[in-house]
Formats: sequence, C-alpha cells, structure tokens
Amino acid sequence: MNAVRLAVQLWLPVILLVVGLLELFLIPLLGGRRRRVRRMTVRGVILLTLISMVSIFTEVLEAPIEYRMANLFGNGIVFRIDMLSLTFMIFAALIFFTVSLYTAVDIKGCGRERSFYMFFMITYMATIGTLMAGDLLSFFLFFEIMTFASFALMVHERGQKVIEAGSIYIYYGIAGGLSILAGILVLSAYTQNYEWITLGQKFGEIGVVKYVSAVFFIVGFGIKAGMVPLHHWVPVVYPKSHLSVNALSSGILMKIGGYGIVRLIISVLSSTKGQQETNVTTILLTLKGIGAVVIWVGMITMIFGVIAALEQEKMVRMLAYHSVSQMGYVIMGIGVTAYLGFDGAMGFAGSIYHMINHGMFKALLFMVAGVVFFRTREKNMYKLGGLYRKMPFAAIVGLIAVFGITGMPLFNGFASKSILHHAIIEAYEYGHPVFRWAEYIFTFVSACTAASFIKLYSHVFLGPMPEKYKYVKEKYNIGTIGMGALALFIIIIGIFPSFIMDYAIIPSARALEFNPYFIEKYLVSMNFFHTKDLNSMLVVYSAGFVIYIAGMKFNLFHFHLPKQLDPESDYYRNFYTKSGEWIRSIFRKLEQFITTSDVFIYGVMLLLLIILLFSFL
Repeated sequence: MNAVRLAVQLWLPVILLVVGLLELFLIPLLGGRRRRVRRMTVRGVILLTLISMVSIFTEVLEAPIEYRMANLFGNGIVFRIDMLSLTFMIFAALIFFTVSLYTAVDIKGCGRERSFYMFFMITYMATIGTLMAGDLLSFFLFFEIMTFASFALMVHERGQKVIEAGSIYIYYGIAGGLSILAGILVLSAYTQNYEWITLGQKFGEIGVVKYVSAVFFIVGFGIKAGMVPLHHWVPVVYPKSHLSVNALSSGILMKIGGYGIVRLIISVLSSTKGQQETNVTTILLTLKGIGAVVIWVGMITMIFGVIAALEQEKMVRMLAYHSVSQMGYVIMGIGVTAYLGFDGAMGFAGSIYHMINHGMFKALLFMVAGVVFFRTREKNMYKLGGLYRKMPFAAIVGLIAVFGITGMPLFNGFASKSILHHAIIEAYEYGHPVFRWAEYIFTFVSACTAASFIKLYSHVFLGPMPEKYKYVKEKYNIGTIGMGALALFIIIIGIFPSFIMDYAIIPSARALEFNPYFIEKYLVSMNFFHTKDLNSMLVVYSAGFVIYIAGMKFNLFHFHLPKQLDPESDYYRNFYTKSGEWIRSIFRKLEQFITTSDVFIYGVMLLLLIILLFSFL
C-alpha cells in the first residue's frame, strides 16, 4: 500500500472535512467573472473526494474502518465506514457530481451563484458526514446541517411563493429532526450509549419504550423519505425549486431517510450477537411487529404517490409524487427486512438497490423535465408534444429514464424491482399469508407507474407538435454530459445487474447478521432474467397500457383531491403566506449581514475552524 493510500485510509473523514472547508473558503473569493473557475473547483473537490472513497474500497471490504475524535464537540465524534455506508457515500458523490454539471445550466442568470454553491457544498459535506457517522449524535448533527443547507438551496430564487413553499420544507425538516432527537434520547436513556453498533443491546429489555423510540425514529426518517402521510412537503417544494435541486433531493437526500431506517434495523439485529436467547427472541418479535407496520406504510405510500402522480398535468408535480411512490417501494423493502429479521436479506438487498437505481433515473427525469422547460417555458405536459423532432437527445435519455423507473428489462429499475418483488413473496412464504395481498398491490402500483410514464412521454415527446414550438432547438452544454452519464449508468446496471449486487450489496449483507443460508440461496448468483420475472413485467406493461387508455378515454386523469389533501390548494394559502413572510425577513437580515461583512473575515473564521479541528486530533 503506498503512502497516499495509507494516509487516505487513516484520515479519510478529516480529509473530506478539510477539503470541503477549503472549498467553502474559496467559493466567496471566486466571484464575478471567475464563476467558471468556481464551478470547476466545486466539481473538482467532489471528484477528489469520490476518488478518495473508492481508494479505500478493498480495505472496507475486509473490515469496517473506524475513526474516533474523542475531544471534538464534548462527547467526541465516531466515524465508522462499512460496506453499506461506503456504498452510499460513493453513490452520493456520483449524484452530487452529475448534478453539479447540470447546475451550470439550471441556475444560470438567477443571481446569488456564490451562495448557491456554498450551500451546495455544505449539503454535500453534511450528507457524507451523515453516512460516515458511527454514533447517533454525530448522525443527528450532520443530518440537521444537511436539512438546513438543502433548505437554502430549495429557496434560492427567493420569490414569494418559493419562500412560502420553503417554509413547509423547513417546518417538516425541524419536526423530523426533533423526532429523531427524541428517539435518540429515549433509547440512549436505557442503553447508555449513542453508537449505532451497540444501541440495540438492551432493546429487548426496555418494554413498551422500545416502540415509542421506534415511532420517533420512523417518523423522523419518514419525513425525509417522503413517507405518507408525512410527504406533504414534496409536492409543495419541488414545483418551486430549481430542477437541479429537485434532482439532488430525489436523487440522494430523500434516500438518507431510508438509509436511517435501514441502519437502525440492522444495528438492532447486529446487537443480538452474544445476547441471551430470550432477549434475542424478544428483539425479533419486536422487529417483526414493527416490520409488518412498515410494510403496509410502504404500500400506502406506493399507492397514494402513484395515483396522485397519475392525476397531475405538470411534469414536476408528477415527478414529485413519483418520488413519494418510489420511496414507498424502498420503505416496503425495509419493512420486509425488519419483519423477517435474520432472514430478511432479500428485503435489505432490494431496498438498498432500489435507492441507488431510483436516485439515478429520477435525477435524470428531473433534468429532462428541466431542459424541456428551458426550451419551451412550459411545464404542463398536455400543452406539449412531438418534441422528439426538436430535442432528440432529451427524448432518448428521457426514454432511458422512463424504462428505468417502470422496470423494463435491461434497464436498472428491473433488477431492484424484481428483488423487492421476491422480498414481498418471502414475507408471505416465511411469514403471514396476508402479505400475498401486498404482492397484488405491488403489481398494481407497478402497472400504474407504467401508465403514468406512458402518459408523460407520449404527451411531451410524441404526437403532434404545437405550432409555437416549431422553432425550438436543442442546446448542448455541460449539463448534457451529466444527463448522458446518468443514462449510461442506467443501461450498464440494467445489462449487468449482478455488478452492484456482487461488489456492494452482498458484501454488505454478509457483514451483517443476516442468515448466510438466505444470502447464498437467494442473492448469490441471482438470475435476474428469469422467465417468471420477465413474464411479470409483461403483465405490468400490458396492464399499464390498459390503465393509460382507459384513463384517457374516460377522462380519469383529471380527478382532483379534496382541498385538505391538496398541498397547493387555497386551503393552506394563509399559512404559507405568514410563514413565507417570516422566513423572508430572516433571509433579508442574513443577506444584509453577509453584504456588509468582509469576505476575508469569513475566510479567517473558516481557517480558524480548520486549525481548531486539527488541534483536537
């Protein structure tokens, strides 16, 4: 092992934090005509950290790497990188990098570019910090930084309606953070420990309190994941935010909610090692009950999200509701993991794989929606049509993303949806027969997803083209590279679905307490192109076409929700207005302070923070 690689292995968290802080120091200094240099430094830092993460892959494959900063922030910080966290760290860096390419197009001419990239980098650092966190308090700290920094990205345009929508995001974010903190305090009061790896050691001994703690955690993480009925912020904020921010949020930030629930469950499972049989039995029964509830919550999220998406006219709102629906798949898989306990490797694999796949095709779909809007200034799909003639590249990568999200064989979504389908089958074969109904719902939601994207793609790219778009021309730029990269990933994973399974998900499962028999029998050398799975997708697409034709013929896609369930109805207008005025006043004061302050004072403060960080090591 060379010296550079050894240094990265031994000091990776410090390297990531210091490099990120140095970039935050540079961003304010690179203003005016140097904006191109600023964008390059942002991408360069993300790429550098990505290479650093990849460089320790073989070491983490052998054993998790742990870092302890004992004197930092009083109680100290523990960073622990295992295969699960490293997989998400690499994935997060890929999403941030591709989105950073797209931001050059998306935020061009909107002003305040320095502040956008500053908060973009803070969000990136906090996301990586959240995934590296080896204890609950560190996780909570980075999770909250990520929430507030991403809020600044959401409201970057500062318009009245944008601020009003942003107020909903921050309220939900604060509520989610407080819920997670409450779960941490309740659980740590009995376990006397904040580390993930030991938090479940007394989980079987604390009676009804364990359910209270579980509810706090699921609600907190569920808000970030867009879980119904905690999804309200998604369709409110997404239509008002930059498309690149939507791609980032749906691509990785929502996945942190799912990651938190998975990490909690596997930590409880791992803590059973060496415990008495009675405690292990109690823990498994508790997880089984919680898992059953989470499965059905996932199912409800899937159904509500996809039906709401079918009723939308605007592309962004439709994609927002599909983010909710697709996270329902993930939540269902996590529920199967908890329900089957040591035998839940299939649910674990499906939920992790689908978070990765969904992040790719959903980020690409938002980018496609963005380029269509930039060229036509129209978000209503019913007012578009025939754009494949004028925008062939967007039409091609859009079709690739559509095939991905609908589960077309040879595209990435097929692999993860097949695993999740097998997981729900295992839930009723090794659990309760009632979950056979969950399998029927799974197939129905998949068919509705297909119908929804048949509708989207046909209205935007196919059919007759309105006369006013005959002079539209596709424009190629650096954002095109990001879109092409995501489309390529979708195809490569679809053709070689075993790659991520063999090199990331299966090693992660083997490092945990899952039953080796289930891993070897069901996950190793899985045949993704089994005739039964291919036939099930034939059923899904056939049903999807039927739903689409029936919906168009009988005007079923224009049903409106009751105003209490529609987050953008006038029912909530007064609340939005008052919240927006309050948050706008805070931003005015903050921007006034930044404007009247010397940028070098800000830089010196960051430099002192770096020195302080080293002094504690």
